[in-house]
Formats: sequence, C-alpha cells, structure tokens
Amino acid sequence: MESTNSAKYFFDSNHVRYELYQTSGKESYNWLFFPGGPGLDSSYFRSLVDILDLPGNVWLIDMPGNGGNFSDKSSENYDHWFEIFPSIIQKFENPILVGHSFGGMFPLLFPELEKMLKGFVILNATPSLWFEESAAYSKQFKLPDLSKEMQEFTERPCQETFEVALAACMPYYFPESTLEKGRELLLNVPFQYLAAVWWQRKAIELNFSAKWVPQNTPTLIIGSKYDCICPFSMFEKDKRFQRDNIKLLFVEDAGHVVWVENPQAMNAAFAEFSSNLHFPDSPAEV
Repeated sequence: MESTNSAKYFFDSNHVRYELYQTSGKESYNWLFFPGGPGLDSSYFRSLVDILDLPGNVWLIDMPGNGGNFSDKSSENYDHWFEIFPSIIQKFENPILVGHSFGGMFPLLFPELEKMLKGFVILNATPSLWFEESAAYSKQFKLPDLSKEMQEFTERPCQETFEVALAACMPYYFPESTLEKGRELLLNVPFQYLAAVWWQRKAIELNFSAKWVPQNTPTLIIGSKYDCICPFSMFEKDKRFQRDNIKLLFVEDAGHVVWVENPQAMNAAFAEFSSNLHFPDSPAEV
C-alpha cells in the first residue's frame, strides 16, 4: 500500500482507502472496521474505537466510491467490490473484521474468509434480506411516516433527496432519547447515495442470504432493541448461526448504532471477545 501526504492514510492499487486510526501495544492484531450503508464514511467508527481498548492496529476501511473515498470514476462499478474485498483481508496479519450493518452483511458472501480471519464481529446486521422483517418489527414503535421523503428520492434519486430521506429515517435508527446525538454522528460525515442505491438493488437481485457461516472463526454478533433497520431476531431465528464459535448478544437499551446509547455494553463485549483470541506476540507489520 502507498501512503498519502497524511502518515495515517494509505491506498492500494484498487483505490481502497485505509486509515490507521490507532495503534496500541506490540500484538500482531489488525482490527479492520468495515462501515455500514454502504456509502457511509468509515470515520463514524472513530467514536466507537475511542471507547474501546483494542490491542494492536485499528484500521478504518473505505472501498472505492464509499464516503469520502469518492470520485466519479470510482462510482461507476460498485460490483467491483465483490472482486476486491477478499484481497483486503489478505493484506493483514491476524485480521479481525468488525462490520456494521452492510459491513456485517457483505462479508457473509465470502466463504473464503473462514481461512483468513482470526475473528469476526458483526454489529447490527442481518443474515438475509431484511426489508419485510424490518417493516414488521418497526410497527411496535410510534415512528413517523417516511412515504413522502422516500417517494421524492425514488422519483428523483440524487444526493440531495437521499440526504433528506436519510434524515427522515433517523427515528428508525435511534430511540428518542438519543435521536439528536445519532443525527449528529451519522449526518455529519460523507454518505454517498450511489453506493446505498447499488446495495439495495443488489441485495434484492441476489436474494441476499449468507453464503458463509463461520465454522471455527470466533464470532460475536451484536444487535439491539431499538434497531428498526436490522432486527436482531433474524440472527436469532437463523439456525445456521447457532454454533459454539458464535456468540449472540442482544442489547436492550440501544439502537442501530449501539455505542451511542450503550458504550459500556460495547466496551465489555469487545473486551471479552479480544481476551479469548490468541495470536503470536510478534509485532504487527503494516
């Protein structure tokens, strides 16, 4: 990988952007944080990493055309992500993947990760198509009608109408008590509508369902009560994920971005998960 003018940023030959956000200790761990959306810039993960105590290197990763790693050329073919994703993992020694929402779904399409990853953390994602269960789950909460904003975006898809629709969706992401804090987190970082539209269409085209269920890879799956986007019940019902190497954790007082409401639960969950991982003591090579 080649660095940019900033010592913390790197790009590979596929224009994937890597931010080395944190380095702690000499352990050869590489935590790879893969963002949601898609389209949402990985910088929103900084607020999570800041409350954790992770040994080794913490990388925030943006595919070409994602978030601030955007150019007109990089947005031409999001299907290219399928081709380049495994090569990202292969670049690192002892990789531990942390995927949020889309970032937790997309890796489930790559069975070859079983032999690559030393650990996998899935945050607020689903193992299969989520639209119907999301709509049914959200009915128990008194949430606003989104039909106007969604219709405008459907009829005139662009960055402007996407951002209006996204802002309207925030009550589906966060409980009322943290709604403003959540808005501040997600609406103040780059979020590319083209990537989001691509995944909505691609998920339906693929009839999205996990092609890979971790067989031996230590895996932690976290969901929460007020997440009306990715209901945790979908993992709970999926018998494929009822395995000794997979732990399911449900957080009562949290929404789609658990660490906004319950940083203590996230800190404890990551601490337990990392304490059960065993790697060589050699320094990490980056």
